[in-house]
Amino acid sequence: MPETSGMEMKFTVLKNEDVNKHLDDRDKSEFYRILWKIEQGRYEEGKETANTYLVVNVDEPYATEVIGIMKDHGHWGVAEDPNQIVAQVVNDELILPEGDSK
Repeated sequence: MPETSGMEMKFTVLKNEDVNKHLDDRDKSEFYRILWKIEQGRYEEGKETANTYLVVNVDEPYATEVIGIMKDHGHWGVAEDPNQIVAQVVNDELILPEGDSK
């Protein structure tokens, strides 16, 4: 596995198969409501409501090459962005920093 120190945890990625497998109908409804709320917020900010991303699992044999490409293009490492928050995963639980909530 490649060295990932310095990687900014900027995105949350969930495998659709895992969502369907591990969430019951009520959980899915709540999850989709949250996604809709985020899309609405992005719309109100004049942003694309749903971006499309390429996702590379760090255990793929080509991950080191992808990291090199990202570094070459300035997309690696911590960047100060007031619109981003840093979350932690503790005991399989996503912990968001405390602060202003809407």
